[in-house]
Amino acid sequence: MIEIGSKFKTEIGELLIQHFLGKGKSGYSYLSEVNNEFVILKLMHDEKSPYYHFASDKLSVEINAYNKLFDIGINLPKLLYHNLEKQFLIKEFIEGKTGAEMIAENKICEKIISQIFEMSAAAKNAGYNLDFFPTNFIIKKDKLYYIDYEINPYSEEWNLENWGIFYWANSKGFKEFLKTGNAVSINRNLEKGIPFKIPFQEQVKEWIELYTNN
Repeated sequence: MIEIGSKFKTEIGELLIQHFLGKGKSGYSYLSEVNNEFVILKLMHDEKSPYYHFASDKLSVEINAYNKLFDIGINLPKLLYHNLEKQFLIKEFIEGKTGAEMIAENKICEKIISQIFEMSAAAKNAGYNLDFFPTNFIIKKDKLYYIDYEINPYSEEWNLENWGIFYWANSKGFKEFLKTGNAVSINRNLEKGIPFKIPFQEQVKEWIELYTNN
């Protein structure tokens, strides 16, 4: 990890590390400033994930995913620079609230739900699933951005309709999750990352009927 307030030298300039944003299964993310602009610095770590296997080095996986996401038209932050040797990337900073924050505040509108279904359809048509967990999305002026450079081969089990959308319906659970960091309020199976479904089936059914072309 990098100390807040320190500087990180790159070929596009010296980054001032402003704030630690969090740790994911592939790396640590920091809000940083370079050339009077905010950017996101992501440093890959070498920790293994108990529920996800990386086919090659983590940065190469993310760069490959970024290119595919860009090609299929998913709204996402621009990749500004990457260094395979030092295992880091720099991407555009998109100011807004995460999907998780908006869900916790009960501010998810139909316009946002329609956009996540549009992203899901575009990814499915290309043979992929996105990671639909709400912290992987930023909402800015009612526009949805997928900020995680991750794709997986399409499967019914882990698609939006059977997995991810149930998180977006659980406002009370996400309010507790953001307060405590404990996923027990959003997952009925913590080890496998399976969300609570039964309380939200009617809402999810309504969204699926409205926003899919089945």
